[in-house]
Amino acid sequence: MVKKLLAFLTLCMALALARTLLMVLAVVLLLALVHAFVTRPRETLVFLGTLILSSLAVAQPLAFIVGAVVIAVALIVIRRKRRKRHERRLCTDS
Repeated sequence: MVKKLLAFLTLCMALALARTLLMVLAVVLLLALVHAFVTRPRETLVFLGTLILSSLAVAQPLAFIVGAVVIAVALIVIRRKRRKRHERRLCTDS
């Protein structure tokens, strides 16, 4: 009986230690993400977008398709606006 209790307490301590280590790892990863966002915001946002879309592709394929279409349309609209601005500048420069 005492051996079982000692084994149970040892297992509880091991699980508590594992939980603490996982929490420390989560905090370190969050700090690394904040540092990456401060130093390279564009690359960090691209990474987060890729991470979100890949998790959606695995969990919800329909949501992934909708998200991919929305992003593609947004990119097309942004490109057209940039071209129009660039063309207007070219016309007014001469």
